[in-house]
Amino acid sequence: MDLSAHWSYIMRVATERLQNNKTQYHVSEYGEKLEILGAAGEMAARIFLGAPLEMNTHFDGGVDIYHGLFKIDVKATELRSGFQYKFLQWPETKRVKSDIVLLTGVSLETRRAAVIGYVTAAMIRCAPVNRSRPKPCMEIPLSDLLPTWELIAQEQIGDKCQIVGRQHS
Repeated sequence: MDLSAHWSYIMRVATERLQNNKTQYHVSEYGEKLEILGAAGEMAARIFLGAPLEMNTHFDGGVDIYHGLFKIDVKATELRSGFQYKFLQWPETKRVKSDIVLLTGVSLETRRAAVIGYVTAAMIRCAPVNRSRPKPCMEIPLSDLLPTWELIAQEQIGDKCQIVGRQHS
């Protein structure tokens, strides 16, 4: 999806987040690019889900979007070659505070994004840990992500259906 029409707002949110969210554990130490990626990914998720476009510029408590019955944390990665071999990574020491983690991919050059897939909190907690990283992370291959259409279907069905994490290898 084309985010060009929202880019000035994305840049403003990223700048404010970079100033407001400074702790020894927050990713602000990695700089502006990561904040832009995150804000653009969150905007893509909001558009996809039909959620309000206004984004938080302070710590969100681990929840970016409330969608129906679910609390969603949006993560973003850069779209580039070899993308299909990536993992959704979650720091081993970080508690999952949302029901769903939704992964988006963003191209900063083209200002385009895609909503890739999602996992449940249970899937993250059950994922294998990669201890070879500087900060050990649970890792879920992108091929194991659940399809995003299920989130839209859930909205259509209402509270009679719950999305349950599928078992993955």
